[in-house]
Amino acid sequence: MKLRWRGILAGALATVGLLSACNAIVGVEDVRLRVRDAGREAAPVEETDGDTPTRPNVVLATLGDRFSCARLTDGTARCWGQGNQGQLGAGAGDGGVDSVPRAVGNVSDAIEIGAGQNHACAVRASGGVQCWGYNLDGQLGNGEAGNVRNTPVEVTGITNAVTIAAGGNFSCVVRRTGSVACWGGNGSGQLGNGTQNGTSTPASVSNLTGVVSIAAGDSHACAAKSDGTVVCWGDGSNGQLGNGATGSTLTPVAVASLSDAVQVTAGERSSCALRRTGNVACWGANELGQLGSGAGNDLPNPSPILVANLDDAVNVVSGQNHTCAARRSGKVACWGSGANGDLGAATDAGFRPSFVEVVGVENAASAAAGGAHSCATTTDNGIVCWGANDVGQLGNGMTTDSPSPVAVTGIP
Repeated sequence: MKLRWRGILAGALATVGLLSACNAIVGVEDVRLRVRDAGREAAPVEETDGDTPTRPNVVLATLGDRFSCARLTDGTARCWGQGNQGQLGAGAGDGGVDSVPRAVGNVSDAIEIGAGQNHACAVRASGGVQCWGYNLDGQLGNGEAGNVRNTPVEVTGITNAVTIAAGGNFSCVVRRTGSVACWGGNGSGQLGNGTQNGTSTPASVSNLTGVVSIAAGDSHACAAKSDGTVVCWGDGSNGQLGNGATGSTLTPVAVASLSDAVQVTAGERSSCALRRTGNVACWGANELGQLGSGAGNDLPNPSPILVANLDDAVNVVSGQNHTCAARRSGKVACWGSGANGDLGAATDAGFRPSFVEVVGVENAASAAAGGAHSCATTTDNGIVCWGANDVGQLGNGMTTDSPSPVAVTGIP
């Protein structure tokens, strides 16, 4: 199947347009979606030149563990927060804390960025991929491991990427053909190639085609397919693979009872899928209310359950132990761990097993979530963030946590 950037899900999703806005701890990153209803058109959808994606005319955000990045409308990238492992991509000075955005070196034609625990990657308009940051396990994909790269390096052998996800110590891309390639650490089978051997160059995920959305958690990954089904692989010890069990797998297994998924996201030990209806289903660890079902539970839930009272989500993104969803109204809903203000509820929330609305955000185009902080891109191409800010990950020039949204300096 040829994936075309203007409408990977065209036909099946007549009311849904594509919008990229990555997030992670563990990064998650995936094809993001936006419902265009009642004349609400926040920003133009992406154009294409044949099968080659071109730069979308919107700001996109992606969050790592303790850092954040944005892809600007001109194809350049900015990152801020913790830079001790090169994760800001800003060069020789990238070694401490930057509380305002810094330019990522040598990135000029990015269409999407994915942030992992301590590394990030950008998909280029050419279909190539650049990565930077921590590379102990080969998660930068350039054939080397055991080092740090504070400026971007080219991933080996990828020439047709359309979207990317960065996880704890690994990365994955969806190719234009609908297949998936991953690289980096593989101790839990998170590369999905049937082994537990890590690799510093891309390896194809076994028996996987037709993918439209990819997400990477700490040590697991999930993919939504064009037929609405979802598969996951890697660490399943907390039920985060969604197949009704709590064991790990080295190759993709089907998530139970999902047939209308359009996007996936993965947290540290949980996963969620956005359904065509605007509902969100989640599975995995739930002791901090990560599943949003209305009640936390020390026992994992290895099969999907619905997030309570949420039926108008347009994208969903998971951080370490919390998840946020942009809504059709322009508001943002978050649930799970909120001890650092990461739910945006104006106070440190402990944990919330039912979603709360982020205070003061009325014009969100998409949401993003990181280790213990969250952001939303806005319809005027700005970014607001909230939550943990001890290393400047909110990008407002401060290092003080904020349970209410603050504007990222200099964007737009």
